[in-house]
Amino acid sequence: MKKFILLAAVMLISTSSVYSQKKKDLLDEINKLRKELKTTEGELNDSRKKEKATITRVETMEAQVKDLKETNASLLANMGNFTELSKKKAQNLETSLNSLQEKDKQLKTINDAITKSDSTKLATLTVLKNALGDQANAIAVKNGSVLITLANTVLFGDNDKSYAVSAKAKGILGKIATALNAKPDLKVIVEGNSNALNIKDKSITDNWDLSAKQAAAVVRTLQNDFKVDPKRMEVLGKSEYGSQSIETATRIIIDAKFDEFYSLVKENMKNGSKE
Repeated sequence: MKKFILLAAVMLISTSSVYSQKKKDLLDEINKLRKELKTTEGELNDSRKKEKATITRVETMEAQVKDLKETNASLLANMGNFTELSKKKAQNLETSLNSLQEKDKQLKTINDAITKSDSTKLATLTVLKNALGDQANAIAVKNGSVLITLANTVLFGDNDKSYAVSAKAKGILGKIATALNAKPDLKVIVEGNSNALNIKDKSITDNWDLSAKQAAAVVRTLQNDFKVDPKRMEVLGKSEYGSQSIETATRIIIDAKFDEFYSLVKENMKNGSKE
């Protein structure tokens, strides 16, 4: 019995010792696990922080990529617009250049026609001055026309109401007619200016009538006596309102035919545009 009790006591002690050792080992293992868990939790938190930071960076990069794409699309669109605008500007410049070249041709055509017309007038002026001799001071160029101013006393005598061309005047008109017949492309306007305020002659109504009759008398003399083509001549009566001085005068205006001048310019422009 004693042996049994002793054996039981020994076994109890041994079991208690083993239990104590296992408990200690278990506690150590638990502490170890706790440390590992704590470490793992720390690492997990670090990983979560890193993941969050990474997600933030990714989102930032995605936003930047989106902005870059939008910027690139905008740049491409602007480049397209700029290219189209540059193309239109180039086309407009080419159109403007062509228009300027065309206008330059037209201006040259007009200038050439004017130069030709001016040369004709200068030649006519020279011929008339040579023909009239001492009467040459009555000739001038005004407003693009050759102008011959003859006092009414020279053409019609001392009677300021007369519209009969004097013999002396026919000598002068004959010289003018010779120059006009040498230039058949020029037209002639005879402008009468009268200043007979007291008209008693019943054949004359007023100064309008008198100035027109005096101009017509000059044209009639050029036609009948010196064979100047009547189709080239016109009569213009200005009464006393056309006078530029106290002494009345009749003016013979010699100019190129403007309809022919216009036709020449128009034809040259048409030919120039075909080149």
